[in-house]
Amino acid sequence: MGKKILVVAYAVSPTRGSEYSVAWNYLNEMSKDNEILVLYGVSGDHMGDVEEMEAWLSVNSISNVRFIAVIPNKITARLNILNQRGIFPYAFYFAFNFWQRQVYLTTKNIIENEKFDLIHNLNPIGYREPGYLWKLDLPYIWGPIGGIPNRPSQLFKDLSLKSRIFFTIRNCVNTIQFKFNRRLKKALTETDLLLTATSENKDIVKKEYNIESINIPENGIVLSDLNTTLTYKTLKEGETLNIVWIGRIDENKSINFLIEALVKIKNQNWHLHILGEGSIKEKMQLRAREKQINDKLTWHGHIERSKVQNLLQSIHLHIITSLGEATTTVLFEAMTNGIPTITLNHCGMKDVVCDKCGVKIGINSVEQIKEDLAFTISNFIENPNKINDLSKGVSECMKSHTWSKRRQLFNGYYELAIENWKKKSECK
Repeated sequence: MGKKILVVAYAVSPTRGSEYSVAWNYLNEMSKDNEILVLYGVSGDHMGDVEEMEAWLSVNSISNVRFIAVIPNKITARLNILNQRGIFPYAFYFAFNFWQRQVYLTTKNIIENEKFDLIHNLNPIGYREPGYLWKLDLPYIWGPIGGIPNRPSQLFKDLSLKSRIFFTIRNCVNTIQFKFNRRLKKALTETDLLLTATSENKDIVKKEYNIESINIPENGIVLSDLNTTLTYKTLKEGETLNIVWIGRIDENKSINFLIEALVKIKNQNWHLHILGEGSIKEKMQLRAREKQINDKLTWHGHIERSKVQNLLQSIHLHIITSLGEATTTVLFEAMTNGIPTITLNHCGMKDVVCDKCGVKIGINSVEQIKEDLAFTISNFIENPNKINDLSKGVSECMKSHTWSKRRQLFNGYYELAIENWKKKSECK
């Protein structure tokens, strides 16, 4: 057995995606080499909702993993009420700070009675609340962290006035938080090994604080045997190009870029499948009807994961249009199914997608994005072999992003964190 690790994973679940699946996949993979104690705070919708995880643990287990739920105390729970009721979502950060204080005290008590090789603060990915575990006298690794880059303001042109104001204020607040949060600076300085979810996050940390970090996407591909499960997409001459877009239908995900681009395409031999719900869905449906392309769109809404997988079997192309995020899990789901991706050239997608497995669209302006999307999709319709070649490239590129590969990397990172901690200790 390798290391004995105390992991903080605020969100974890055997059934949910995003942050929950990051922790779940990590635990299942890293426990093959290490003994892990995980402190968690949620497996449901809100802080303290741990019933799902507890129900699963009552009849199941993961070898070499112990779970401790850190339940919010009365103060923490009360602070989160405004967020829980949807009145003031940012109240979560006040509650989360108090939850992190509970985690610190819980961890402090645990390590007084039990020996660990290191502490890993795994999730959530956001940098805003660094917690307090860096204060403890143990090797400490934090991340992957994200959320540091601002939304690109040159892409605000098509947003509603409300969203333009929101994202402009968000960018200002984000910059202030990152540059002037003293506890954040202290946590970054005291971290023995920092992991950043994207190269953009890595570059900003280096520029602002002169701190080196290792860039690694927060999630990966769960695939035990690539050789027996590889899927190649084949688009034949004259066959309809099936496209999928997955996510929240809101202004951050910017599906309007894609809808406007599709209007520009002369060869209409395509069909777009849209998976998700959101605040601008009706507005986008109206726009599609006005542009007379709604008959070429299927609005699936939220559907079960098994149905998503079934649908992906018939998809040739996946498209991401987000203004900002880390590395969306749907990118890896597409790769698992051999589907090439067109993405805007930023965020984590910039680091994962390459010329072998997809196409990256520059983000100079809104009109340029629409034109480039239209040109690229048209090119695939006219030259279907390009889809076939990229699909084969996906099957090669995905090997770098499996969780088994992540396990090798993390084990190496843990050795490096311990080595860095020892060097710091010698200098004190």
